Amino acid sequence: LASHQARLTCFSATRVPAPRRMAPVPPPMASKKPPRPAKRTSSKIMMKLDTPVGDPIKLVLTTPANVVDHVHVVLLSGCKDSQESADVSATSEFGLPKHAGPAGAGGACTNAMLMTVHDDKPDDTWLSTLVTMRHWLHKNGYPQVPKLSCANAAFDWRAPFSLLHPHCRANPKKAGRTRALLIGINYTNSDSPLDGAWNDVDKAKKFAVASGYKEDVSSMRVLRDNGSDVSPTKVNIKKALKWLVNGASKGDSLFLHFSGHGVSLKDKDAFSDEADGKDECLAPVDFEKMGFIKDDDLFAILVQSLAPGVSLVAVMDCCHSGTLLDLGYDFTLNDAQFEHERERIAKKVPLNGSVAGETAHALVHFVPNTAKTLGRVVVKTLDVACEATSEVLQRIATSIPLRGLRYGYDGVRDASRRLTGWRVSVGAANANAHKAVAGYVVVVGEFGKK
Repeated sequence: LASHQARLTCFSATRVPAPRRMAPVPPPMASKKPPRPAKRTSSKIMMKLDTPVGDPIKLVLTTPANVVDHVHVVLLSGCKDSQESADVSATSEFGLPKHAGPAGAGGACTNAMLMTVHDDKPDDTWLSTLVTMRHWLHKNGYPQVPKLSCANAAFDWRAPFSLLHPHCRANPKKAGRTRALLIGINYTNSDSPLDGAWNDVDKAKKFAVASGYKEDVSSMRVLRDNGSDVSPTKVNIKKALKWLVNGASKGDSLFLHFSGHGVSLKDKDAFSDEADGKDECLAPVDFEKMGFIKDDDLFAILVQSLAPGVSLVAVMDCCHSGTLLDLGYDFTLNDAQFEHERERIAKKVPLNGSVAGETAHALVHFVPNTAKTLGRVVVKTLDVACEATSEVLQRIATSIPLRGLRYGYDGVRDASRRLTGWRVSVGAANANAHKAVAGYVVVVGEFGKK
């Protein structure tokens, strides 16, 4: 993809108001007490924003069947499912420091994310990272809109942006075991090569190490089609994905970074859960021969099998990556919310305009959020109880007649045979209904036979 070089420049004109005529002010009357000085008010608290607040920012449930509780899984994708993510020929325009990684080509998503990490704002949150990335990409002519999605409603988008478990509060000393998988594919021998995927891996590796990840062989693996690293074939990628999550336990931090091609294919599943009817897929280096890795497979390997209490942060710098992990919740700002947050961050105004507003917002949403969480727990508990009850009833049903009833039945059968000469028996209505209670019928016949 070609690099976008156009930059938008905004100019603002300041209009100086004309002086107004004012009536002479009479001298103040004498007072026993001197007037109290005006109270100083914090400019941050009193500062007003020009853009409207719009709808409250919240997580949106998109795929209820894919909600996974008790894990921390977040996907930062470079664009929406319907968009393409740019491969930039010169990443110097992002203004990254030299220690961030090699210059040259790179993915727009990876470099925009690192730009927010290395800027002069010490309190980056998930929300501010998303807004800053989107603003910079839009300002510099990139149409792609970065997105966030998560596995459950416990994700706190006001928390600091970090690759570590949220319980660490971005402190590497409090982190448990770390594992990182970095995949970069330039597709050098294909008809659609890229230039910056290898550089993205180098930058992502430096970012992971700076965040507290270890770079030994047992903690970090790199897949690239450069001839020296492990080749990112479909088989190798799936093995590496399983390595990333296998053995992970509560408190561990996992990081996945992919830079390469992504595609969107029609979902052939008759019971598709895709809103757009398409599967988002990763393209391994041998995709022309082996095919793609679907989002359903990524969800099953990375999310569905994840142990409780584990944190996984994934960054997908590829096309059609909005729902590449098929997570249950979506966090995307509409245009009004984006403009309001962009201005709020630029003017360094606290969320909701003031500290008091932030506290009020938390209190107002505490009750519905708690009720929603309790409701989900109750539903899941009832579901488990119903399954257990159903299994118990099935076992009881398949054990009929019980021992006591069996003895009584044998006595009646023998007495009937002695008195009438007819053999009365109970048998299954058919050979496949031997476990069903309703499948038993009375069969009368075979006079005089035992």
